[in-house]
Amino acid sequence: MKPWLLLVALGGVATALAQAPPHATPTPPSESPIDTTTVERILSGEEAAESGAGFTYDPAGRRDPFRSLLRGRQREELGERPPGLRGMAVEEIRLEGIVRLPEGYVAMVQGTDNLSYLIRPGTVLYDGSVESIDKNQVVFKVQVADPKSLKPYREVVRTLQ
Repeated sequence: MKPWLLLVALGGVATALAQAPPHATPTPPSESPIDTTTVERILSGEEAAESGAGFTYDPAGRRDPFRSLLRGRQREELGERPPGLRGMAVEEIRLEGIVRLPEGYVAMVQGTDNLSYLIRPGTVLYDGSVESIDKNQVVFKVQVADPKSLKPYREVVRTLQ
């Protein structure tokens, strides 16, 4: 690089720095009162929620938005439960064993009351019935209240472990 070009560049920088005005300190803006009503309103709402006087939801005949639309009828909609096996849902009983008799297969299940029951095809439960019993499995027919379903029931298969 040529030395005269370097001298010209340094001279230009020096003159630019000499002409620059000194840094002026910015003056702080005048302090004006800040509107804090919104903040106070939010804080008072949080205090009310913590004290138990919080928000309540009035459904006014509308459906519960947190309840699944894909589920069928709930147990409380099916009515009062009868005592014994007829008052137990298919999901609540546990398959314990299957016995072969001359009349066909009979399954032994344990209910929610920790009692054992013998069930045959056609036995009615709270939300369904026993469809068939084979050597290693029991097929239940559970009632479904889904308007999108082609069948008003679904089959639940329980196998021996």
